[in-house]
Amino acid sequence: MAVNICFQGNVGGEPQTRTFNNGSSVTTFSVAVSQGYFDNTHQWVDQGTMWIDVECAPGAAKQLPYVHKGVRVLVYVLLSQRFWTDKQGAERSSLRCYAQALGFINKQQQQGQPAPAQQAGGGDPWAADNNGDYAF
Repeated sequence: MAVNICFQGNVGGEPQTRTFNNGSSVTTFSVAVSQGYFDNTHQWVDQGTMWIDVECAPGAAKQLPYVHKGVRVLVYVLLSQRFWTDKQGAERSSLRCYAQALGFINKQQQQGQPAPAQQAGGGDPWAADNNGDYAF
């Protein structure tokens, strides 16, 4: 069973690419996601940081040159559970986040400044804007 989820956070380190004997490769990176909520007095209750390991699909991999430590990203992933038997014969499982799409949250929006005005008309909403930022 697979589930699609979307989350945002800060990239925790430079992406790492592993190449396998058959010539295929996979690139992974981690994302730090702040956890918490606003209580009934509108005060933020911090619940720490959750680290999510992300593996890139070929479609998302073309964005990797822009992924660096500290960059704020919006990630759309296919979440799936993997099962296996370990060396001691115990049944094990883990979650896998396979990035289908990757977007970037620019510094202006992070600092509370208004987003740049969008062009009127029938442009492609998924195309890059004039600043080179990718829409998500």
